[in-house]
Amino acid sequence: ALAFGSIYETVTKGQIDIMETIKRRSRYYRTDWTDAFLPENLSIVISTILFMLFACLAPALAFGSIYETVTKGQIGIMETLLATGVCGVINAFVSGQPLTIQGPTGPELAYLSMLIGLCGSLNLEFMPAKFWAGMWQSLYCVIYTLLHACSLISKVTRFTEEIFSAMITMIEIVAAGTNIVNVFINPTVSIGAKLWTLIIVSLTYVMSVKFRELRTSDWLNASLRKQLSNYGVSITIISLTILSSLLTPVLGVFDLRYLNVPTIIQPTWVDPTTGTARAWVIKAAGYERPFPAWGIFLMLLPAIGGCLLGYLDQNLTEVLVNRKDRMFKKLPAYHLSNMVVGLVLYPFCAILGLPAGHPATVRSLAHVMAVTSTVTVPLPDGKGTTVRVIGVAEQRVTHLAIHILILICLTAGSVLRYVPQPIIIGVFLYLGIASIRGNQMFDRLFVLFTFERERWPSYYYVQDVDRREMTRFTLLQAGIVCTLVAISRVSQIAIVFPFLMATMVPVRLYLIPKFFSKEAIDVLDR
Repeated sequence: ALAFGSIYETVTKGQIDIMETIKRRSRYYRTDWTDAFLPENLSIVISTILFMLFACLAPALAFGSIYETVTKGQIGIMETLLATGVCGVINAFVSGQPLTIQGPTGPELAYLSMLIGLCGSLNLEFMPAKFWAGMWQSLYCVIYTLLHACSLISKVTRFTEEIFSAMITMIEIVAAGTNIVNVFINPTVSIGAKLWTLIIVSLTYVMSVKFRELRTSDWLNASLRKQLSNYGVSITIISLTILSSLLTPVLGVFDLRYLNVPTIIQPTWVDPTTGTARAWVIKAAGYERPFPAWGIFLMLLPAIGGCLLGYLDQNLTEVLVNRKDRMFKKLPAYHLSNMVVGLVLYPFCAILGLPAGHPATVRSLAHVMAVTSTVTVPLPDGKGTTVRVIGVAEQRVTHLAIHILILICLTAGSVLRYVPQPIIIGVFLYLGIASIRGNQMFDRLFVLFTFERERWPSYYYVQDVDRREMTRFTLLQAGIVCTLVAISRVSQIAIVFPFLMATMVPVRLYLIPKFFSKEAIDVLDR
């Protein structure tokens, strides 16, 4: 009775929290729309929509192509664009933080890889299994929101954030590398196509990096550098698509793989029983054979793993977006955001067989920076300058417009089919390697290969801690990341990796203090 009373009290508190966040956020709802059209915000809003459209479209194409490979053609670019667009439109209207940007993410890729591996091991059909796992995931999300579990994200420290971020980075890099290797070991692909694939992947990566570095170079002027850097990945895709279409006939390469995008809006997967594209609504009872009842309940386990990854993806991104130094005036609503995911987004994606949509960290932070106005001011001691935020266009219009335009891109299948797949693999490789920047774990890992201490960079987390403790702390994190990525690649045991990821929180809270000094933890886990 006491336990039931405690659960009832917790659920009641969760309901109160949800109602309070809805009430708190509703105070800003009108201005969330009207603020976009204020004179000081309008130009920023328009430029942000155009910039973020391409910034979101390129990763959607990249993830969609990788999803298709991982799921053996059952989820592809069409499903990824549809999930990105619809989830984004829904969030634009009801999300607790409209500045986050919905889209495909590394954790969802890891989850789908794990799930299809599990289905292969148990001889279960993937799409019905994904449906049932998605519905269980929806139920879990609603339950943990009612149980006030969103507040537990405050227990996640930099130690866990860095491991989670590094895991996503490595999964993306490994996925890109696996696609390249698959081309080279495929006996049906000609030598010319293999070499051209490698050249295109390399050119895509190098051009994307050079466009990014253009922002801090001395070329052109500041305005042009910024615009070219912002649209660099899109320019790379377009220019290399044209180059490839011109050169492949000359080089005699006729078996290069291109994006598999339907010319009409229909699912990627062809139903084996009919020979036509499957219906949008998933057949939960099975396609080629009845989906077993035990399989429905077995999906409880991978759904827990997917829910854990979704929880971290959703809430860590919102925490990063809502940092105090952003100078937001409108308060966020974590419980509302999570309830929207559980009640609307997870069921929608499960029913239509779409990859689940979560806030994409890099794109969300890019969106926040795009709508933020800053000014450079000198430091008090006169030694250098710093950037001060002077205003943020906190509104829902950019979020809505970006995802409506992505939905419009669904009609461009006949154009997207001309994009060579190696270009998208190169973009995926770039996204993975680019996300290494800003992760202190990688910074410290690179420092370990600099043996002369006087050459170490002046990072506080390098200079203000004993080298031996920094080395042990860094190698521990790197070892955990490698273990998690390795487990996620083995279908027989991949189901456990989300649970191992979740254990990083208690490991940090209870085990790390036993092996590292308080001074080192204060610096390395600040």
